[in-house]
Amino acid sequence: MIYIIEAFVEDYLHVLANVNIIKIFRKIYADKPIVFTSPKKHNEQVKECFKTQDTLISFESVANLNVATTNIFNRVYLILLRIHRDISLLTRIFKNCKPGDIVVVTHIYFPCLVLLKLIKKKYPSVTTLSVIHGDVEYVYYPKTIQQKIVGFFHKLMFEIKAKNFYYIFLTPISKQILLETKRTTYAETIAIELPPFPDENGFKSVISLSREVLRIGHVGSAGVRKNVHLFYELAFNLKEEIESGELQLSNVGVLETSIEPFLSPLIVDFVNQTINKPLSREKYNEKISNLHYSIFFYGKDDFILRSSAAFFDAVFYEKPLIALRNTFFNDVFEREGEIGYLCENLEEMTILINQLLTQKKYHEEKYDILVENIRKYKSKLTIDIISSDLKSDLESLGVNVQ
Repeated sequence: MIYIIEAFVEDYLHVLANVNIIKIFRKIYADKPIVFTSPKKHNEQVKECFKTQDTLISFESVANLNVATTNIFNRVYLILLRIHRDISLLTRIFKNCKPGDIVVVTHIYFPCLVLLKLIKKKYPSVTTLSVIHGDVEYVYYPKTIQQKIVGFFHKLMFEIKAKNFYYIFLTPISKQILLETKRTTYAETIAIELPPFPDENGFKSVISLSREVLRIGHVGSAGVRKNVHLFYELAFNLKEEIESGELQLSNVGVLETSIEPFLSPLIVDFVNQTINKPLSREKYNEKISNLHYSIFFYGKDDFILRSSAAFFDAVFYEKPLIALRNTFFNDVFEREGEIGYLCENLEEMTILINQLLTQKKYHEEKYDILVENIRKYKSKLTIDIISSDLKSDLESLGVNVQ
């Protein structure tokens, strides 16, 4: 039996990620039954993605925690409820495990990372895999007290050792950093890339760079945490080109509260500058499909240890990147070749975009090369290939994959 547990997300987030995790383990362990357990609302949405019934995959839900965090007492109460639910859930599943069973924790509340390790120590023979999300970034780059607390629990988790316990990181660079800093060991560390690609039916063929208007868009939620305020500074630098109709800049995704002070008509947002209003998936797909380039403003230490769904959306729709140089993008470009342009700062971005407008013939030819590199990269990010690579990694660590 494979027990896959989502112990944190209450609703729609990470649905595609968990669907893909289930598919991956279904490929690796073709004859083993899989039980996916999560809060009820999330469970229903994951189940809905499996249109064809598979008798080896079943779904089990736990109650959603519906507590309005309107004051400090409610927030503390919700924390206690989360911890109690996670302890009960993990204890029950580990007690039910028989020889050869495997537990996969796809997400868990950060204080419970430590509890997971402590409970696991009581069941040393049960192979356990914990997917580590982007909050591990706060081990190295915390900016607030809350982030320091989250980082502390991750550090403590890494310090507690348990037999047959393995970490799955979601970017290759994450594994490299954790090993180089000796937070984890080679014997317990795995990395996969897990793109939450939408349905292939939603994909539209790449558009030609030959155009009247060059369309460049920021993909995903737009907020100061992603440095999207720099996009508005860039737009000001390119005001003449935008107002002449040569260039269209856009935000494709929800506008976060933090970006409100920077809003400008120079950047189209498709929600009439309404804060926290999501685009429908259909409109989101359409607007990304119509872009020529995607653009990102992650800082030097941002998104190094976390998987960026927005980045993978750009890859899925085959939109070459224009991005500020950082470790994550450097790593991807080194592994996969040029899939766009990396810039040192906004000044370089401004110069590049002006060149895209003025040196059309050269960049139209270059565009085809960038798209082809993205397609090659995208072709490696299939369930079959990810499953095969993970299976090889598990075998190399001595995990039974029969």
